[in-house]
Amino acid sequence: MERSRMARRQDTTKKPKQQTKKPKQQTKKPMWRRILFILGLLLIVGVVVGGAYTAYAIATAPPLDEEKLVDTYPIQLLSAEGEPLEESGQIREYVSIDDISEVMQQAVISIEDRRFYEHNGIDVRRIGGAVLANVTDGFGSEGGSTITQQLVKQSFLSTDKKLKRKLQEQWLAVKLEREYTKEQILEMYLNKNYYGSGAWGVQAASKTYFNKPVSEVNYQEAAILAGLPQRPSAYDPIAGDQELTRYRQEQVLSAMKRDGHITEQQYNEALDVEIADVISPGAQTEEESYTRSIYARVQAELEEDYGLEQSDIYGTGLKVYTSINKELHAKFNKDIKTDNVNIPNGEFPEDLRMGATVLNTKTGEIIAVIDSQQAEQGDKNYRDYSREKRQIGSTAKPFFDYGPGIENAQWSTGKVLIDKEFDDIDIRNYYEGYRGANTMRYYLTISGNTPAVRAFQEVQDEFGPEAIESFVENVGIEPARSGDEMVLSNSLGTAEANTTQMAAAYAALGANGMYTKPHLIQKIEFNDGSTINSPIKAKQAMEDYTAYMLTDMLRDVVNTPTGTYAPDPFQYDVAGKTGTTNDEKDKWFTGYTTDYAISVWTGRVSGADEKVSKPNHAQYYFDYMMQEVTKATGSPDRFQQPDSVLSLGNELYVKGTKPKDLEPKNLPAPTGASINYDIPSDSGTLTWSYNRQAVEADGYQGLSFTVTEKRPDGSERVVGTTEDTSIAISGLRNGTTTFTIVATASNQLVGEQQSSPAQTQYTVERSQEPAEEEEEPATEETPPEEEPAEETPPNETDNNNGNGNNENGNGNNEGGEGETTEEPATEETPPAEEESSTELESQSNSDTSESNQDRENDNRE
Repeated sequence: MERSRMARRQDTTKKPKQQTKKPKQQTKKPMWRRILFILGLLLIVGVVVGGAYTAYAIATAPPLDEEKLVDTYPIQLLSAEGEPLEESGQIREYVSIDDISEVMQQAVISIEDRRFYEHNGIDVRRIGGAVLANVTDGFGSEGGSTITQQLVKQSFLSTDKKLKRKLQEQWLAVKLEREYTKEQILEMYLNKNYYGSGAWGVQAASKTYFNKPVSEVNYQEAAILAGLPQRPSAYDPIAGDQELTRYRQEQVLSAMKRDGHITEQQYNEALDVEIADVISPGAQTEEESYTRSIYARVQAELEEDYGLEQSDIYGTGLKVYTSINKELHAKFNKDIKTDNVNIPNGEFPEDLRMGATVLNTKTGEIIAVIDSQQAEQGDKNYRDYSREKRQIGSTAKPFFDYGPGIENAQWSTGKVLIDKEFDDIDIRNYYEGYRGANTMRYYLTISGNTPAVRAFQEVQDEFGPEAIESFVENVGIEPARSGDEMVLSNSLGTAEANTTQMAAAYAALGANGMYTKPHLIQKIEFNDGSTINSPIKAKQAMEDYTAYMLTDMLRDVVNTPTGTYAPDPFQYDVAGKTGTTNDEKDKWFTGYTTDYAISVWTGRVSGADEKVSKPNHAQYYFDYMMQEVTKATGSPDRFQQPDSVLSLGNELYVKGTKPKDLEPKNLPAPTGASINYDIPSDSGTLTWSYNRQAVEADGYQGLSFTVTEKRPDGSERVVGTTEDTSIAISGLRNGTTTFTIVATASNQLVGEQQSSPAQTQYTVERSQEPAEEEEEPATEETPPEEEPAEETPPNETDNNNGNGNNENGNGNNEGGEGETTEEPATEETPPAEEESSTELESQSNSDTSESNQDRENDNRE
């Protein structure tokens, strides 16, 4: 029993033997099946979601409204006062499809939608083939949307790029094809497009460019019209680039040839005729000519600044709020284009052209533009001279020459510059000769050339050309270059700009150095009510001290007798600069107040006589416009000196700096003293030399000279004080008389100063003394009788026949009859003018504007 219990116990404590089960082998699915399954699932979800979204887009699509299909929706332009501008700048005329020539219809269908009569509103083949066509035949040869889709978008939909809008466009296109015939759709499309130059619809365009109804256009003319809607401003055959017009015409002709509408011979014949010979513009009204430049600017700004495409701009009812002052803009254009301005000789010469821009100094917004003379019947090209770039002449000097020096080196307006001949560059001033040392203020005021070039070189040598390049580019001016290097001739104005750019650059000076890109759009509003404000913002282009110091010097150009501004000075604070290029081909004046900046350019047409440019028309047009804008808006505030500028006397300095020209040099002594004395008449003249310009450039004023004499007996007296460099002397006694000359002047920084003395001597030998001078006091002791032969001092020579020996403290001057040899003057004598001169950098410029004191022809380079 016992044993049996133990055995059972052992049995119960033994661990059971574990048996391992072999798992069943599972078959793994291939990865491609998983991907296929996921893609299938996503496709199902996409179809469901896409179908739902498509259903939503279709359900919310606008209804087909025949009135909207027929009506045009041009750009609506509003003036700064909220008044519409478009009535005088856009032409709209609806025409039936029966009155549109067959070749015109063929041209449009070939370039825009070659299967127009085959599809139901959507051309599936076209969508895929458009990409290939643009690569093989050139960009723009074929678009992705059908004519029907384009009509729908222009009539009903917004300009956004969302999928919803595209789905609605396709749905409405199919729907439109069901409710209207192909001929009706094509008719509405041709009447809705914008064709440039203010022409809406193909009929208005035909009359604008060819002065004929569209029923009479030939295939050459039709090819031009058919290509315009894609880029109306660029392809415009009058206001645009005629090379681009030819490029687009060739695309249309090629498409027409491909579709069998014209032959190879017709194609080649069409390309042999210049665009200017194809067009024959119709006459414009005065109001149309006044506003055409505004449309071109609006179109450019919408593309460049707002990023809109052509399809977003035209035919969508876009409303544009501009800064144009309608009343002033119209008045300026009417008065100038009808010679109702008081200018030299009373009327604008036939061979002269002009352009001008008026903008707000603080905001950069364009107030008015004068583009050209009024367009007339048959004009082949429209020229907006306010946008065409020309060499800017001496209007460049504040930005290329003096501004960078103030900005980088803190020059004062009293910085001394030298006007003298260059050793290696042939440069002449418009005035005769050279004027030596004087201040930067003086040379900017009179528009000297050699000082300007020296200022340019000094900045370039010390700070590098990038200091000048960045300064001018900050105000919207592009330097002239040879390859990648800026050329020296920029210092005299070979850079090119238009009046809008120059007005904006000078406006930065009047706005404490803040530059704003010139623009005329304040905001835009889409047909759904959404708006976009102007993205253009002001930026700091230069230090406020640079802007003010340039402004203060440019005041002197306009309001001082030495300035180059010809009309009468203003009664309010105005600054500005004249500019003239070689041979006076181009003349400028750009000026500004705290409210407005105005730039005017005038120039001769090719081949015109030079005398056409002689009067300062640009200055008188500026004067007229500045007076009129001030009458309309009130007198401007004065330019305010910023805290960064220190005013000392007539000059300005940058606070916190101690430029070399801040501390005046010691007043120099006179030099080259000389005596011319006649013993029989007992009278003569003491003369000396002095560099008056140099000390005035150092800030000294009230220069005078005091002359004293020390007689042979040791007594002294004051001969006199004079502002001249000579004085009369008399009554010299036997023996040696010593004359002392002292210069005296005052400086704002150090007060009144005296120079060290300059001396010279004169020896007289007589057999008998002359009578006493009446002016001498009676109490003065009579000098003792002189010995017959006076001993000559070791440093003097015998002076026979009463002649004197002169010396100035630095050495002896000897000569017959009391004359001494003069020291050379410090101011360099200008060389004789050459009969011909070499241009600086082949096309240097200068300011030939005459000052109010000296009216000479401009010979600058």
